[in-house]
Amino acid sequence: MNGMKLIAAVLLLGFLIWPAMAESDPLSPDYAAAKEDISATMDEDIFKTNQDIQGEATPVVTGKNLPAASIDVNAPEPQERLLSPTNAWSLNLIDNQERAVMLQMSQSQNAIWGRGTIAVGEAVQDATATGTVNGNKVNLDILTDDLTLFRLSLTMNRKSLSGDYHGYSTSYTPWKGIAMGKIN
Repeated sequence: MNGMKLIAAVLLLGFLIWPAMAESDPLSPDYAAAKEDISATMDEDIFKTNQDIQGEATPVVTGKNLPAASIDVNAPEPQERLLSPTNAWSLNLIDNQERAVMLQMSQSQNAIWGRGTIAVGEAVQDATATGTVNGNKVNLDILTDDLTLFRLSLTMNRKSLSGDYHGYSTSYTPWKGIAMGKIN
């Protein structure tokens, strides 16, 4: 029975002390000292509402609510092409064989891609090409139907192309060669 009286006394004491403790709660939104402490260590935006005069929420632009922020709805100006939308490229890849490559290439910004053929003597294979243009440097990968990869590093001088390449095949060890060609 003494245990029940002790529990009842503790609960009664708790109910009497609780309102006094709640008034001094530093996390209470009405506690001025907490606001001062928080405002001293944080940005003042924490106490501002994210609403405009009509009570509508303002949009967040680049992480901040800026009253004078604007969003540009116009598309950026297209960049000038280095090449017309589609061009015929003819290349000669020379190592212990000579390969004639004919490609129809397209370009958007610095990306180039296309398809065509690679001929070695009488044998002709379809091929696809993809790469990049950076200034006068062209990096081009050409992949044939039999999964032979030609990785070209070229320099463009007006409409002439020259450089070297590495060949990779599932049937042969990798090899090197030179590449020369032109953009028609």
